[in-house]
Amino acid sequence: MSKKFRRMSESDVKAIIADLDRWAGGELGSKLTWGILEERFGFTRQSLQAKSEIKAAYDYAKKSLSGGLVKSREQANQDLEQLQHEVERLKLELAEYKRKEALWLERWQRIAYNIRQKGLQVYQVDSKASKESKMLGQKDVVKILRPFEIDVPESGRV
Repeated sequence: MSKKFRRMSESDVKAIIADLDRWAGGELGSKLTWGILEERFGFTRQSLQAKSEIKAAYDYAKKSLSGGLVKSREQANQDLEQLQHEVERLKLELAEYKRKEALWLERWQRIAYNIRQKGLQVYQVDSKASKESKMLGQKDVVKILRPFEIDVPESGRV
């Protein structure tokens, strides 16, 4: 069976280069071979490679596809889905940390209130301030803070 050969026109070259550019961008999939181009455009590998601009576009597209620069749509969608799950997980984790921070702040507000009820100021109980001012000894600080060493029950508020 004989094949009918035709000469490659300038518009053929531009169309092939445009397709190779789309391949380099990942629009036409992740598999590119000379055989695919032969079937797609009806020219032999030798005639395709004879045009330096086609050869350069082909080499660039292959490099883009093999270097991981371009991902197939399936890979991109899969990566996007994984990133969306990661974002959701991080949002939940952040919300949990914010909840814990609110409980922690609430606890220290109660501690500060109770310290003031005993006739002291928080700076007098703070270990760094205590060392500087020598107003309270370490035993006094421990005695004052001991009732607050229990876990704070959850209040149901966030």
